[in-house]
Parts: sequence; C-alpha cells; structure tokens
Amino acid sequence: MSEGGTTKLGPWADDDFVGTVLAASAAGVDSDLPDEIRFMGGVAKLIRTRIAEAGDDTDPARPAVFLLEPTARTHRPDIAPKRAPMLDNALTAINGRLWFMSPVPVVGSYVELEDCDDDKLFRIVTDELQLGDVPAAIFDPRTAIPQLRLYRNGLGDPGTCEILRVDFVDVSLPRVFEIINRIYETGLVTPTAQEQAGKLWENDEKHWVAQDAELKVQLYLRMGLQGALLLCHVRSEEDIVSGRYDIAIMEVDPLDRSCARWHAILELKVLRTFGSRGGSYSDQDTRDRVESGVRQAASYRNEKGALAAALCCFDMRHENTGEECFSHVVDLADAHQVVLRTWFIYATCEQYREAIISSTEL
Repeated sequence: MSEGGTTKLGPWADDDFVGTVLAASAAGVDSDLPDEIRFMGGVAKLIRTRIAEAGDDTDPARPAVFLLEPTARTHRPDIAPKRAPMLDNALTAINGRLWFMSPVPVVGSYVELEDCDDDKLFRIVTDELQLGDVPAAIFDPRTAIPQLRLYRNGLGDPGTCEILRVDFVDVSLPRVFEIINRIYETGLVTPTAQEQAGKLWENDEKHWVAQDAELKVQLYLRMGLQGALLLCHVRSEEDIVSGRYDIAIMEVDPLDRSCARWHAILELKVLRTFGSRGGSYSDQDTRDRVESGVRQAASYRNEKGALAAALCCFDMRHENTGEECFSHVVDLADAHQVVLRTWFIYATCEQYREAIISSTEL
C-alpha cells in the first residue's frame, strides 16, 4: 500500500526523512563507540540489507569473511584486492569473499575465496595472513537460517563465537532489561566494576555522586545495548520537540532507509543522597525527579511513535529501598504505559558483599 508516494512495509512507520537517513548512515552516528562494536553492527546491517536487496539465490552459497583490517592484504601474491567503493548500497555480491574493512563498512576491499573447507578458511586468516587476532565476522548462508558468526577476539579464538540471526532481532522490553541487567552486573554495581574513566562516584565513602553520573550511565547502556542489538541503532541525546531523550532503540527498514521502527524510549535517572560537592537531595527532590521521568518517557515515546517506553532509575542513595521510589507514580506510569525499573548501585564493595550474604540467608 502506498501513501503519498511512500511505500509502507508492514509495521514500519515513516519518520522525519532527514533524521531517519542520518540514523541509517553508519558514519558519524556511532563515532564515540568502540571500533569493534561499530564494525560488528555495520557488518550485520550490511548482510541484512544485501539479503533484502538480492534475495537468496543471487550470491553463491559460500561463506563470506569480514576482518576489521582497513589495510587489505592478500594470501595470494598473484591477486590484488579489489575495492568496492559503495559497499553500503548492498548491490555488491558479498558471499565467497574475504573482506577487509574499516569500522564503518561504507568502503571495503576483497579477494575471492577458493572453495575450501571451514578449517582452511580459518587458516587463511590465522596462518597465511597472520590476522587471527583482529575482530572478525563470518556470514554463513549454508544453514537453514543464515547465520552471522561474530568473533570479537578474532578467528585465532574460534571457540569464542556469538551467533546472530540476521532475519530477526528481539527488542522487547524484557530483552532490553536482560541486557541492562548484564551491563549493571558487570560494569555498574560497585565502584570496582566501573571503568576508571567511567566512575560514577565523586567520593564513594561519603556517598557523593559524580556530577555527570547520568551521562556515564547512559554511555555504559548505549555501548552495551548497541553491542547486543547489532541490527538496531541505539541513539542518545537527540533534541526533539518535547525535549531531549536519553536513549532510543530504533531499526531501519533494509529496503527503504527513510522508514524506521522505533522500538523503545528509555529515560534514565540517577537518584542521589548527595551531589558531587556534598549537597543533599531531599526525598521530595527524588519524588519530583521520578515523576518527571515518567512524564518525559511517555512524551518522548508518543512523539517518536515508539512501541514502548521505560523509566530506568539507577539508585545511588544511602539505602536500597527497591521499588519504593516508584510508589507515588505507579498509577501515573500505568496510565501512560511507562514501564518502571530500578537498579541499586553500591558505594563500596563491602556493602555489596553484605547485601549478597544477607540475601542468601533469607
């Protein structure tokens, strides 16, 4: 069905054309993320777009290997790598080739791969090219459901592999919260779990929270969510009419980059007892902050036409009161269909250990 000259594809919804094109373009949008995440996400989106453009029968049914190695090398001295200067338009055949790429797969160079078994495929990279330690991905079209196999440690470590379906991505809120739980448990829960450049405490012994704690939490979440949801774009800090959202998870139609599905809006709040210089925050300050978060999440979700909205609170106060911080907004959140979640961040490892021991004794 067409409306105003724009083709509608199932649940895909039109959005501002310029904004959507910017989101669909890999260059610049994720420039602050690690190269490995940008590379893996770029390859995943390229594969899906190529399948949508070419169908199943156009490319040979042989694996394609992608290496995060912008300087193309060859295992065959008699063959020079060939450049694909517009690789991102997905009109270039991908399968049966060894690809050398930058973190943004707009341009790539490749050599044809001879028909060989999987072990030989790995040895070409690890032994002949000596590139077994660079992040790599293998697209395998031979399986019933085509797979993208991700090797973040390189093909020299074949046992460390993640398998991604390129035809489907689960971006339900339960899945999003599952990812956030993992980020929390490995990178946020205590001061020692946090990266040195991403410390959330100004003074953990005094419970003084860093002034930019929200932005740091946002970056932790954005990196973790983007690394787990490679077929999506995880955006942050975009100015819209009703304000500025913290995190949005959206997915671009592989056949029409002017169409996007906005899966979720996440509003983030850090709850404090003390600020970065020791100033105190009252209970009323906290209640106001939480209520504002519910209204923001609902408003941003409505403006973007997102499927879901959530208020994610990271509680850095003295005492872990669980979901009590939401007691005054339960009805408001329910009325506006905003899901509420909270994670408690401990000021010291001792407090964390005591909490773990206490929970096991119950």
